Amino acid sequence: MSKEISKELIRQIEIISMVLEKRNFYSEDELSDIFSESLPSIRRDFARIRAMGIPIHSARRCLDIDIQKFDVRTLNKLINTYLALNDTEPIKNLKEISNVFGDKTLSVFVKIVKSINARQMIKFEYELDAHGQPIRRTATPFGFFKTNRSFILAGCENDDTGRIRYYLIEKIGNIEFLSRKSGIKDFPSMHDFLSSTWGIYPHGKLEKTELLFDKSCDFLKSRIFINNQEFEDTEEGILFKAEIKISNEFISWILGWGKLVKIIKPLSLRAEVISRAKEIISANK
Repeated sequence: MSKEISKELIRQIEIISMVLEKRNFYSEDELSDIFSESLPSIRRDFARIRAMGIPIHSARRCLDIDIQKFDVRTLNKLINTYLALNDTEPIKNLKEISNVFGDKTLSVFVKIVKSINARQMIKFEYELDAHGQPIRRTATPFGFFKTNRSFILAGCENDDTGRIRYYLIEKIGNIEFLSRKSGIKDFPSMHDFLSSTWGIYPHGKLEKTELLFDKSCDFLKSRIFINNQEFEDTEEGILFKAEIKISNEFISWILGWGKLVKIIKPLSLRAEVISRAKEIISANK
């Protein structure tokens, strides 16, 4: 599959998502009207879709895809391509996501991206209340990002930039795409929002941080953990410098290095790590 995301390729993925969601529903003429394209153009799209290995065909003038020949690997490529990610990198829990959304899986990703681009709000169920009932939420989505396991949807709950939330895509249920436009004037930027964040959690006090790693950790210099990071070789070891929001996720990452890392600053971070290490020791006596 081409890594160049053209207007035609976007349209072809959207056609696939529509046919998967509503099999034996759309005709060639209807798709021609929906995308404002000529019938020959739409038919060329079908030929290119088949060239991807996707068995799209017409039966009784309505379009269908042989779902038995549409595998998870193909779905992975389509989602990653539509989101302009590396289409060779697998989505590790795509089967779990597919179990939630079924034939609508690709369509859900397509419609969320369209909602982000159009700045339109969505409604969905997410988590349970004290009585075990699904909580119905309204949010303005503004970005997708990928962790080493799943996809995270970033959104402003109730269209409020003071209530930015992250939602695991596989935990979203009964999603509804609204025509209601966001009232936010200065839309959040994913790049700016996450520029000083360790991992996906935006909370924590921003601190100038220095960690001294053992020389055996030289491989760290080839990795990017945060945009503003710097590595410096010293006689004592490898010095890591960055401005970071000190979160539980970051503290847990430091604890995982054990004796291979020493916290230079801030001193408050050193004290917190020591305190948690003592708690771990106490709990395991």
